[in-house]
Amino acid sequence: MSQPRHHPEAETLLAYVAGTLRAGFDLAVAAHLHGCAHCCAGVRRLERLGGALLDEIAPAALAEGASAAMMARLDAAPPADPAPRGIDALFATARRRWVAPRVWIAKLDTPHAPGDSIFLLGAGRGARTAPHRHRGRELTQVLQGALRDGDTIYRAGDMAEHDAAQDHFPQVHGDAFCLCLFAIEGRLAARTLPGRIAFGLAGV
Repeated sequence: MSQPRHHPEAETLLAYVAGTLRAGFDLAVAAHLHGCAHCCAGVRRLERLGGALLDEIAPAALAEGASAAMMARLDAAPPADPAPRGIDALFATARRRWVAPRVWIAKLDTPHAPGDSIFLLGAGRGARTAPHRHRGRELTQVLQGALRDGDTIYRAGDMAEHDAAQDHFPQVHGDAFCLCLFAIEGRLAARTLPGRIAFGLAGV
């Protein structure tokens, strides 16, 4: 696969490195980094910068008993959390649900804010979404095929970012099957009745 031409915004990468990116949106960025040498290099630069800034912070005295309390926590048995799953395993276990001809959606079992949606969307040739706007941010990571949004074509590896001020209706570009990972803040606001019905069935 060729290197992506469309990348996360600089502020998005910075939030990802700092660990402050909205839950679920970090999955979309991680999927982009999986195939983007350019953004991986940017992440490494930001991590080095963060380390340098930490080195400049003046040390602070620990509260009395803090060291002993920390050692006690380290010695305690860890909670029985489920083993973390990689992106590929997460995608493989997602359950597909057909919501329109040639279009399926699969919600992903990953942490996210209430009201947000993190999902895979698969669509065949000629498929398009209903015209809509957003109530918040949207990240779209193209995993396979190509997507046209206005005058821009996003191909496998590319990421698109949209905010609440944008109206659009992306559609599959070309003959190949298109697979995308979406991270959406809040619900989509369709401009048409069929769109509201479709988005309601999809739960987005």
